[in-house]
Parts: sequence; C-alpha cells; structure tokens
Amino acid sequence: MKLSFFIFLLVFSVQCQAQEFFGTLEKNIAQYYHKNDSGYNSLDSIINNLHQDPDAVDMVTKEVYEKKTPVDSEVKKILSGFDLTTGKWDDINYNDKRESGWDPKIHAERILLLTTLYTNPQSKYYLKAEIKPVLHQALKFWFDANLICKNWWYNEIGIPKTLGPVFIMLRNELSADEVNKAVIVLNHSKIKMTGQNKVWLAGNVLFKAILIKDEALAKTARDTIFSELRISGNEGIQQDFSFHQHGPQQQFGNYGLSFVNTLSFWSRVFSGTSLKADKEHLAILKDLMLNGYSWITWKGYLDINSFGRQFFKGVDRSKALAIAYSMLDMTFVDPENANQYMEFISRNYSPKYLPQLNGTKHFWTSDMTVHRSPNWFATLKMSSNRVQATEALNRENLKGYFLGDGNYFVTVDGDEYEGIFPYLNWKKLPGVTNFQTSAPLKVLGFSGYRNKGDFTGGVVSGKNGISAFSLNRDSLSGNKATFWLNDKMVCLGSNIHSDIQKPVFTTINQTKLKGPVYFYDNKTRELKDTVYSSKSIKWVYHNKIGYYNLQPANISISAKNQTGSWGDIAFVYDKEKPITKPVFTLDIYHDFLAQTGSYAYELVPGEDFEKFKTFSPDFEIIQNNKKAQVIATRNGSTLMLAIYEPTSIKAKSFPVLKFMTCGLYILEKSKAGWLVSISDPTQKLENANWQIGGKSESTPLPQNLNKGKTIQINIPFN
Repeated sequence: MKLSFFIFLLVFSVQCQAQEFFGTLEKNIAQYYHKNDSGYNSLDSIINNLHQDPDAVDMVTKEVYEKKTPVDSEVKKILSGFDLTTGKWDDINYNDKRESGWDPKIHAERILLLTTLYTNPQSKYYLKAEIKPVLHQALKFWFDANLICKNWWYNEIGIPKTLGPVFIMLRNELSADEVNKAVIVLNHSKIKMTGQNKVWLAGNVLFKAILIKDEALAKTARDTIFSELRISGNEGIQQDFSFHQHGPQQQFGNYGLSFVNTLSFWSRVFSGTSLKADKEHLAILKDLMLNGYSWITWKGYLDINSFGRQFFKGVDRSKALAIAYSMLDMTFVDPENANQYMEFISRNYSPKYLPQLNGTKHFWTSDMTVHRSPNWFATLKMSSNRVQATEALNRENLKGYFLGDGNYFVTVDGDEYEGIFPYLNWKKLPGVTNFQTSAPLKVLGFSGYRNKGDFTGGVVSGKNGISAFSLNRDSLSGNKATFWLNDKMVCLGSNIHSDIQKPVFTTINQTKLKGPVYFYDNKTRELKDTVYSSKSIKWVYHNKIGYYNLQPANISISAKNQTGSWGDIAFVYDKEKPITKPVFTLDIYHDFLAQTGSYAYELVPGEDFEKFKTFSPDFEIIQNNKKAQVIATRNGSTLMLAIYEPTSIKAKSFPVLKFMTCGLYILEKSKAGWLVSISDPTQKLENANWQIGGKSESTPLPQNLNKGKTIQINIPFN
C-alpha cells in the first residue's frame, strides 16, 4: 500500500513538473507575441510610423511588421475580406507559382495576427466571438488545401514558423482533429541542414514538441538550436562576431539577422525553465549582439553593406528595428547586461542618438570594415579568394555585380541612400574602380564572385584603421586602400591598369541629391548645370560631406535625374513603375594613355560648409604606388602603411622602416615609444618580418580562426 502511494506521488510530481514546464514555455511565447511588457513602449512609436511594404518577402521584415499594433480599420478589413464558407481571403492568390513573395503565406500571417489579438487579455479583440470562427475556418482551409510552394523554404520553414505560435496560443481551443492536422503542418520541418536554416527548422520542431507536450523532443530541439550558438570556421557565427551563410559570405542582415532574432526569441522563451541558456551559450550570444550587431546600424538605419542580397523597400529601417527588438529580448535573457542592450536602442532611436559607440572595427573573416565617429558612419566591403562578396538568388540582388569591390557607404543623417536603389547607377557604387560601358550589368548567381587575390584585409587601432586590397577582376587590377584617420577617410588607388581599352572610373560617391552642390575650381562655385568636369577641381561639398582632391585628376560632378524600377533589382517588384529622382554623383576618370592609373582623395563627413572651405589635410602622402600606399600625419604622431611588396619607407619624424613581408601597419607615437598595430591581409603568414630604425623584428601573427586579426606591440624608442 505504501509503495503504491509512493509511486502515485512520484508520477503525480513528474506530471506537475511537466505541466509547469510546458506552461512556462507557452506563457513566454504568448507574452512575446502579446507585447505587454513595458520595454516595448520605447519602440512603439517607431514601429507604428514605419511604412509597410505590401510586397515584402523577407521574413525579418515581415516579423517586424507583425509587431505593429493594427488599427481598427485594418482589422475590420481583414475580417470583412474573409469568406467563412470557403475559409479564404478574397485578395490572396492561392494559385501563386512564385518562389519569392509567395502569396498564400499572407493567409498564415493573418491567422497569426488575429490569434495574437484574440488571445491577448489586453486587446479589445480578446476572445471576440466574431474572430473565433474566422480562425477555425482559416485553419481548416489551410489544413485541407495542403498548398505547396516551389521554394522549399516556405513549406519547411516559413509556414510552420508562422503557424507554430498560432497552435500554441490557441491550444486550448483546438479540437483533437485540429491538433492532429497542426502536427502534420509542423512535420514539414525536420532537424537538418546548417546555420540559420538548421535553427529555423529546429525551432519549428520545438513548436511541435510544446504542442504535443513531448519533453524529450523539446530538449532535442533546444539542444539543436544552441548547437549553432558557437564560433566556428564554417557557416554561422565567426570569430570576429560577423555571420556567414551560403559559404564564407557575410550575411549580417539576412540569415545572420534571422539567426539573432530566432536565438534571442527562443532564449527568452526558455527563460525560467530547465532549457534556459547556459553561461557559455549566453556569452556567445551577448558578444554577437554587442560586438557584432551593435556596430552596423546608424540612427535607426541598417548598414547597406550588411543587406546581403535583400535590397528591398525600407529594409534599412525595418531590419534595424529587428535588431532593436532582439536587444529588448536580451534584456529578459541577460538582465545583468540589460543597460548595454538598451544603449543600442537609445543610440538609434533617442533624439540625441546617445550614448555613442565610436571607433574602427574590421571583421577579418568577412573582409569588411566599420567606422563610427561622433558625427558620421561608414562601412567598406571587400572580397578575396577566401570570402565571397555577395550572391543573387530567388531573382534578388539583380544589380549587385560590383558589391564587395571595395564599395563604401558614408552617412551623416542616416537617410542619404534611403530608397535610392531603384534609380541608383549600380555601375557607380561609391569607392569602386571599374569599367564604365553601356553593356548591361551581369547577373550573379548563387556562388556570386570572389576577388582574385589574397591581399584583402584591415588593421585597426582605436578610431584609426586601414582597409586595403589588391583589386583583380574582369581584367582590371590595382591597389586600393582606405585610411580611417582622425575621423576622416583618406582613399588612395595605385597601379590601376588593364590590357582592355575601355573607360575606367573610380566613383567617389553617389547619393540622393539634397541641397546645393559647391565646388572649388580656381574659385568657389555652386553647381548650376547638371554635369561639370574639370582637371583642376580642388574640392566638392554636398549634404554635410566634403570631398578633398589630393592629386591632379579628371573629376566629374553630376547632379541630375536618374530613372529605374524596383523590379530591376528584385523580381518581387516586377510590376513596379519606373521612378525618377535627382542623384549626386562624383567620380574620377582614369586615362591610362596619360598614365594616370591612380587616385588620392579625402572624405570629410559631418563638416560645416563654411569650415570646409578653409579645410587643409593634416597628413601627407608618403607613397602611393605598386609597392606601398603610405600616409603620415604632419605632427609626426601617426604613420599608416599598406605594404604590398618588400620595400623601404622613409618619412619625416619617423624611423626608417624596411619590410620583407607584405602587411598592414599603423605606427602611433606614445610616451615610451611606438605602438605598432599589424595585420596580415593574406592570412598566410606566421610572422611579420620587418625592420624599424635598423632593428629587425619578426612579429608572430595570429593564427587559425584569428588569421587576419590585428595584433599590437610596443617598440621602445632607441
């Protein structure tokens, strides 16, 4: 009798624990979708004023839209457009054959929206009788129709991910038959693949585990999700806290952002249960957020070089918001560091954009540099035989042929490039040196392209840094270096040459035209014509950015209308009409016959026009040729060097330097000697072999996953 009673108590205890376990998971999921926590208030005004793209296909963007509280008129429109007899909405093309922007997914998204309203006690639609039959009939149609998209992603990831939380929040209202059919939908997801795809699939399996209350399956799915929360040399989180997917390709704003959103979501769901993130996994997620994603937004806009292939409407703002919501999730998951996550939100969405995050950061596994100053922001993207520049897939990124060719985007206010992509001249991306012909741009494929060479990298020291690479593409080659010095941007190009007789240009910038354009050509002038070209232009100023020419060059200034369509860059917009808008373009023509295959100019962002008129560089160019690109500050404090071949460098106020191996170097004078920052852009060397003041140095370089990372040493004065 006593044994039977003990067994009864044990079984009862286990059942209670399981009930509490799944009850907490269900509660956390509902709280996430109901957004009743006060932390969301800081973003409500931003999300409610965000323009929604009705053709959005990006999962991250659509999930941001879902956080917007719908107004009554929107809810009434959704309800009035639904046919209770057929279980369908009248404005959805259920026969859609597209692989991107698949229309039937809207059906699932509306079910999720109505479920969120219906199950939220703080909603005016809570348990409303008019919504209940719509939900059940809409689910019945989906269960019976068994719609299949040509793109596997919708079937195995997109639809189960959207309906999974629906099944959880409606669990107590679903019949046994509906639960069984819900399981069939979720069974489309199996644990497999790599990176973010693996995480998505495991998350959908977890929805199933919670629905059927399978604790063992929940733990397996949880372990699979966290198995990708690791640093590796393969796809996923990288050693420098960038993110790769589809091979060695930077995917901050696409798969990486989905990864961050998914991991922060599930980590929040797991809070208060035995599945919660352990210290090791939490530390990696924290570093990915704060040392990776914190760097790539500016004033509520996501960096363009982080888009991946997703050049869609409004993604610069919607994806920045997605990061902000993940930061909010992290305040629940990692309360000890809540202030740092909230600083991201304040820095991007408070009136003064404070507190600042300043400095230069190079992601050595992704060939990308970020510079943040108090007044401006820029990123520069390169590629190499190690790193793929970009990709074109699902008929997206149809004009991104030159992305990763050393292109940069510089912004002061954040909106300089907002909405420009349809009418942008994609042959003239800022920072790119390339042929300019009338031939249409080639469309890349899944494998994109890689620059033919291994000299691509960056070296950093606080706010200063160098980004450099040897361009070798389409029969055009040359050395290109950008020096981030004293919150300015110095760009040098050398040894630019080709055997092909086609016009070659270097684009200094191309942005939306905003306000007047001024320039100095023997005197200060305002651009009145649409185009002005000259070999004696000293400087140009437009929209808070000054451009200072450092050597004779054939410079062209353009301020004229350009026309293009969203459908030209992403097929989902194939029915869009052309757009015509004014654009500012500044570029340099390289006349190889005159042997001018080089350039030297400086960008001075965030500068007042009156101050810029008297601007003078605080450095000099020591060398800009095939072997090296070198600049030195006039006060003798800093020497910056991109060394492509063995050479010797002499500069006033600095010791004589000799280099036996290539590399990137920054010498900064300190009280006791020289602080030397070094990196190996080839990621092949074990030691940097060089001499300073006649003394030989063999500096050990980072290896394994840290190849290409900056190392710093101190050299005492002789």
